[in-house]
Amino acid sequence: MRSLLLVFFKIGTFAFGGVYSMLSFFEKELVDRRKWLTRDEFIESVAIGQMTPGTPIVNTGICIGYRLGKVRGALATTIGQIFTGTAIAIILAAFYVKTREHPMLRAVLKGVGAAVLGLLLSVIVKMAKQSVREYRSGLLAVIAFAGLAFFKLNPIGLIFASGLIGYVLFRRDRR
Repeated sequence: MRSLLLVFFKIGTFAFGGVYSMLSFFEKELVDRRKWLTRDEFIESVAIGQMTPGTPIVNTGICIGYRLGKVRGALATTIGQIFTGTAIAIILAAFYVKTREHPMLRAVLKGVGAAVLGLLLSVIVKMAKQSVREYRSGLLAVIAFAGLAFFKLNPIGLIFASGLIGYVLFRRDRR
């Protein structure tokens, strides 16, 4: 449990940029470096983290922690992951409220935003390569994207509908 707590403390401390950019840090540390999860287990954990209420990245960490150490593992990953971010968020919120109109701060935030977008695109490409293995998966991904981006459908409804459609499309694949 100590290793799990420390790894997630490291991730929570050094992985900047929000939910999706942190996924690349999760993947590098847990799949590539430590080999605690397979790529498929990682993708499944991300999916569960996305479809459960609450902060998706914390939910993903909880799922991974539970997979690796049951309830104690889930607690270790949660505490490790949120501790530094919570402390820094409180400090930055106080600073931001006092300096939000400063031109230098606005310029820095634009640069950080651009970098985060690049990290997000990297994670999306890696996840697509792993989870879209044939035309049915690709078509389902495109339909879900279009439903959310262009038709403003409810993301929770899209996740549930995609799960049902996935069951229908892929239930025979595992037999």
